[in-house]
Amino acid sequence: MMYYLPTTLIFIAYGIGTLIYIIKHKQEKLEKKLFYNELLIAGLFFLAGLLFPFMYGFHSPSLKEQTLNLLWAYTSILLSLELLVWLLTLAYNTFVSKRNPKVMEERDYCKYCEEFEKKWEDNLKSEMGRKFLHLFTCLVVLVFWSIGTILDKTGILSTMGLDNYSFSIWCIVTIGFAFVIMFQIADLARLNTFYMLPKWAKKWYLSMRKEELETFIASTPLVLSFVPFVFTPFPIFAAVALITTLADAIACVIGKKYGRHPLPFNQKKTVEGAIAGGISTFLIVISAMFFYHEFLPVNLIKIVLMGIVATIIFLIIDIFVKNVSDNILNPLLTGFGMWIISIL
Repeated sequence: MMYYLPTTLIFIAYGIGTLIYIIKHKQEKLEKKLFYNELLIAGLFFLAGLLFPFMYGFHSPSLKEQTLNLLWAYTSILLSLELLVWLLTLAYNTFVSKRNPKVMEERDYCKYCEEFEKKWEDNLKSEMGRKFLHLFTCLVVLVFWSIGTILDKTGILSTMGLDNYSFSIWCIVTIGFAFVIMFQIADLARLNTFYMLPKWAKKWYLSMRKEELETFIASTPLVLSFVPFVFTPFPIFAAVALITTLADAIACVIGKKYGRHPLPFNQKKTVEGAIAGGISTFLIVISAMFFYHEFLPVNLIKIVLMGIVATIIFLIIDIFVKNVSDNILNPLLTGFGMWIISIL
């Protein structure tokens, strides 16, 4: 049975919806240099939908079909229920807004943007609030892998026909996809029909960056960019998650607090921040490869080479890339760089 189909269809539908929105506003997106970044996000939705059927069994070829069907079914049921709740919430807010012109006027996105810009502050405290959400996604990966490892070693998973990979990846993917479904439907509503959003959902956006007012928030593509690395040995997956969140946060903190020299090709970032991010990236790769060595037993030379390649890629993205989010490029390029080195 194709119990994976509801989840696959949800993500393909998101990809189509995102693509329609981008094409509809193509000229505006091109002028604001957002078009290609958003096109990548639509592509990541399609990729997630197409790859989903292969995620749970890839590292666990001995997984029974019945068990695999159950994992697919649990994910599809949870995500379908979440989407249904969201659609009902948006429909209710549409009904309330259209019945009351005053409410509709209050829920004007242009007014919201004006108020947001007045209150918005570009400082270390507000930036750390934004980075915390990114770090949370990394914690989900590491925590559920640790839980899976403990349950596997105690023999509990084997009684359910599972192993560390199948259980941990199921938890990580289900939670990650639920997060993406929640934020992307809220983003599409925010950018197209702001009056559909409930008041509590609007509070989420108080911590976004000013440049995200007219595009999708960074958290969604960040999570989607992790998708290909579900198929890598876990140390690479862990390193990708840590580089994208922790190394980026360290670069941000050092850049904001101690940065004095702007990068020559990217004036928004500093030399000090880039160096801190580069060093953090190298140390993260080395630490992840040693800590999870049993899942990718490669020699020291290859580990160091993976760290160097990831660091160079991180720095190139930080220094030269402007119009595509580093929350997309960092995981994809550093991850594939490490993956290629690991299989050579």
